[in-house]
Amino acid sequence: MDIKQLRSFVTISETKNITKAAALLNIVQPAVSRQIHLLEEELGVELFERGRHGMNLTNEGKVLEGYARRALKEIEAAKIELTSSDGSLKGTINIGILASLSELLSVSLMRVIKKKYPDVSLKISVGYSGHLKEWLEAGDIDVALIYGSVSSKFLDIQPIVREQLWLIGHYDSDLKHDCALELEEVSQHPLILPYAPHRLRTLIEQGFNQENLILKIGAEINDLNVQKQLVKEGFGFTILPLVSVKNDLQKKSVRVAPINHPYFTRDVALALPNTRHISKLVHTIAQEIIYCSKVAVEVKAWLGGEWIKK
Repeated sequence: MDIKQLRSFVTISETKNITKAAALLNIVQPAVSRQIHLLEEELGVELFERGRHGMNLTNEGKVLEGYARRALKEIEAAKIELTSSDGSLKGTINIGILASLSELLSVSLMRVIKKKYPDVSLKISVGYSGHLKEWLEAGDIDVALIYGSVSSKFLDIQPIVREQLWLIGHYDSDLKHDCALELEEVSQHPLILPYAPHRLRTLIEQGFNQENLILKIGAEINDLNVQKQLVKEGFGFTILPLVSVKNDLQKKSVRVAPINHPYFTRDVALALPNTRHISKLVHTIAQEIIYCSKVAVEVKAWLGGEWIKK
């Protein structure tokens, strides 16, 4: 298995056509066919189903595709790092950001990177913490801001900001931002929450179980924007960090109240993979993520955020 074979394989998977793949790779069609034949022969499996409508990946091909893309990405990153003789940063970096923080940090990160590192191309993947962890472990993203405080054999976790969780209600509710609620009071409200195994749902359930309280579920949905819209329409309440509803507070479409319970805080952490080489580009941009996060906390743009990184 070599780089040429992997490039041919990935290009065919995208075009579903050997002739088109050969044109994109700037090599003759028989050479592309031979590379795929050798790859299938070495692996002992068929990678494509060949039909009148093109070439589609087999189940085995779909398995190889993820590994092939990551291998080519790592090789390209190494090439860029080794050939940047002037010391400037070049290449593409894919940053994972929590949905609740995407509006807060995406613009500031883009501004810093474009100003200081003009040859760096930035990709931002927005998702829930569990998804970001999976993408980071799989190599689909390079660095991420996730929820968590404990490193694992796969990820190096550096907690940087602590967030308190708040009860969020529609604007006509009687919630007050300076009047903390006990968990028993929170349990009286119908809650619109993400469904298990979402980490926020797990945290909330642990807190309620500790106090022997029952969750009153109004709806379950794993979409932050829809979750907030249902609250604004008066279908129930939800539990979120304050930064998640920053714009809604400014528009006076929700009211909030802090929750007085030690379980109802969580740490936002910078996460890097432990299982592969971390390039100079990734290390540098990781520090810029920390810098932008700290500035957001200091100027109080990160509502409810407390800087905890030592």
